[in-house]
Amino acid sequence: MKIKCSGKQITEVIITTGNAAPILWHHLVSARRGSRKGGDRLDIEGVRKFTLDWQDQPARVVPEMGHLNYWRAIFRTQGLVGADRARYGGIGFGNLSCRSGTGFLITGSQTGALDTLDPIHFCLVTTWDIAGNHLQACGPTAPSSEALSHAACYDSHPEINWVFHIHSPGLWHAAPRLKLPTTRADIAYGTPAMAEAVAQLLHGNLTLPCLVHMGGHEDGLIATGSSAEDTGNIVERYLAVIGGS
Repeated sequence: MKIKCSGKQITEVIITTGNAAPILWHHLVSARRGSRKGGDRLDIEGVRKFTLDWQDQPARVVPEMGHLNYWRAIFRTQGLVGADRARYGGIGFGNLSCRSGTGFLITGSQTGALDTLDPIHFCLVTTWDIAGNHLQACGPTAPSSEALSHAACYDSHPEINWVFHIHSPGLWHAAPRLKLPTTRADIAYGTPAMAEAVAQLLHGNLTLPCLVHMGGHEDGLIATGSSAEDTGNIVERYLAVIGGS
């Protein structure tokens, strides 16, 4: 890992994993250990657009990590989660989460290049304020850039326990034909507006599991369900309809 700092701010973190190409972490966070805050607003895939209070804490091991890793492995083989130089400038894409206590467990920022995630690659989001564009989280890594939309999903429906955010050009372009619920094209990813738009689609109006098309987020979709199996299978059913990712 190489870290470039300017004063007390980390401006670049380059992570190399095995033979994988280096992944540039664009998030801006405080270089001090303990409470960290990031306020990046760049409109780049994988860049956090919410403010974050993050407590750097040791990894927790919970059974749900196995389910998240199981579906993440399937999605990686299908190109729905990962990191690819030919897509989005090489920045990692796709993230998975599940309810955990009063918060939710989510895959960490820019972990897309990793084949399998260990407990150190997960983050627990403890509280959030969607209107205020703010999250609090703890763990050994910062949460994914789409954590705000995940939070909105859990707020929108008490039976949503799993949220899988994937990137599928095939499903994204086929959304009108598949009649998927869709957010407006002028609503950007990672923003309170996107989180609120997703929540409005889910709130009391849709049968679970559900797949939502993010109209303003290229190739982006969000699957939600009450179980990991239901949430993953809704993605697989739609992929079967179009014949691939």
